[in-house]
Amino acid sequence: MSPEAQQAFLDMFAPIMDELTKEAQAEIDRFNAAFSADHNAIGRVLRAHLVIEQYLNEHIKAKYKIENLEELRLTFYQKSVLIKDDYSPAAWVKGGIQNINTVRNKFSHTLTPKIEWGAINHVTDVLKIARKEAIYAEPIDAIEAFAPVACAFLIEAPSSQRTHLEQLLKAGKIKVAVGANIW
Repeated sequence: MSPEAQQAFLDMFAPIMDELTKEAQAEIDRFNAAFSADHNAIGRVLRAHLVIEQYLNEHIKAKYKIENLEELRLTFYQKSVLIKDDYSPAAWVKGGIQNINTVRNKFSHTLTPKIEWGAINHVTDVLKIARKEAIYAEPIDAIEAFAPVACAFLIEAPSSQRTHLEQLLKAGKIKVAVGANIW
């Protein structure tokens, strides 16, 4: 665009330039507020989600003898559904893993994320048993405490330990929530 054409274009908007400038500044201020918000929680949730997914991948590969899992391009949720609803250690943490995925998905679609305690009810159910004495100030703290528990329970333990845990689950000494059922 030539300098004359640029000037003609600017002259066209001269009567409303102050208003346009105010509106533009309002949008810039809104952007800056969103961009400068504390995104620490997003990073913390994402880190827990990613680590759990690595262990979930290993669990699926071992359980189902799948060598090319990455090629299947399964979502995190689809992978979590592959955890059997039985008395296995992995089933005990399945609901919590799905809670974390729901929170992570919510975070990916909002600039002002907030985790409600009710959104991680399965996480807190597991922690009441696995970390009896712990108190969590914020839901994100509970998510971070749950992640290593979930990862440990996704590992295929030696059969003697797995059998003992399965016996505790079957005897009702440890309650597990799977889907709508509580065992």
